[in-house]
Amino acid sequence: MANFQTKTLKEIHDSFMARYAVLRNKYGDKHPLLEKSFIKSIGYAISGVAVILWQLAVWIYKQCFPQTCDLPMLKFWGNLVGVEYQEGQAANLTILLEGVTAPYLISGTVYKDLESGLIFKTVSQVSNENGQITATVQCSSTGTVGNLSIETVLNIANPLDGIPSTATVQGIKIEGSEDEEVEEYRKRVLYRYRNKTQIGSMIDYYNWALEVPGIVDVLPYVFEEGTTTLYLIASGSGRYRSPSGSLEPNPFPKWENGQFTELTGEGQFLQVAKAIEGTEEGVHDRRPVQAKVELKEAIYTPIKIEITGLSDTSFSEQIRTTLINELDQKRPHIVVLGYSETNAKINSVQLSGIISQVIGEATIQKFTVKKGNDEEISELVLENGSLFYLSELTINSEIIYRG
Repeated sequence: MANFQTKTLKEIHDSFMARYAVLRNKYGDKHPLLEKSFIKSIGYAISGVAVILWQLAVWIYKQCFPQTCDLPMLKFWGNLVGVEYQEGQAANLTILLEGVTAPYLISGTVYKDLESGLIFKTVSQVSNENGQITATVQCSSTGTVGNLSIETVLNIANPLDGIPSTATVQGIKIEGSEDEEVEEYRKRVLYRYRNKTQIGSMIDYYNWALEVPGIVDVLPYVFEEGTTTLYLIASGSGRYRSPSGSLEPNPFPKWENGQFTELTGEGQFLQVAKAIEGTEEGVHDRRPVQAKVELKEAIYTPIKIEITGLSDTSFSEQIRTTLINELDQKRPHIVVLGYSETNAKINSVQLSGIISQVIGEATIQKFTVKKGNDEEISELVLENGSLFYLSELTINSEIIYRG
């Protein structure tokens, strides 16, 4: 389906003329070339119409399959199996106004960052307290561009009596995030189609947890009968992939006087718990009634890399990025998810080989892999619920990265 290509105008015209030549020879057509030129012109006219219809037909054909369709139709396919597209989040910043003489700052006041051109609006009315106002503003654009640094100066768009013309950013209340990559969303949709619900199986718990924005992977285990333990992995890199929030009770469910006690907590932990419980708030139509579920953060295993005798240190940054990416994509061996034994381990030979490809003609004298306690290792396998991360990178006796 993905290889079903549209034909160009020339391809359609050449096909038309080739068919005309066959018929001309078959019936012994001896007309002069002038009439043949006329046929060529007619062929181009017909091909022009045909190529438009062909492209339209191919586009319609591709929308029929989640593997090839565009984002609007992919959202439709995703909605059919309960996989929602993760829209980008607009940044919410805390700003400080000083020297205020007006009694309050009205909701919807517009501020602008002159350097980036970004527009911010206050989300509510805020009263003056001793000449100062601390307000929350929301960026008009989604994405990480709205995550301005502390002490950035914002300028008011329309002057107001008693309100200073500038405000300073004090912090980020809600970080801005980008729209989900279309191909990443496509993977999630296809995964759900290939792994249908099985009334409380490990795959179900995996899928339910991934419905929560920011949760990108889950490591499911059953260490004791009747209890499913899920290690949640949030977006990010290294050891910063920890989900936010907490859950009480954990494991759940908790029963009092024969009745289920509603879940309490905060952040992504609470959102995952609610997703496991039901398709909507207050509905318990997913987790089997007696099944206990425990939510945890992944266990992070630090890895130290020491490289000596690197002949060209201009590759240092590329080496750092490559090692972080390589360690981030490792997962424990989990049969039900198809996570292989090979991807659950690292060894010094493999990692040094990857770096050799990065540095090309440059050379290395020694490549050493260590645990967080400085114990040198040749190979290490991820334990249950564990992830690797690069904790320290030393090149030619200089520490260039600490994670």
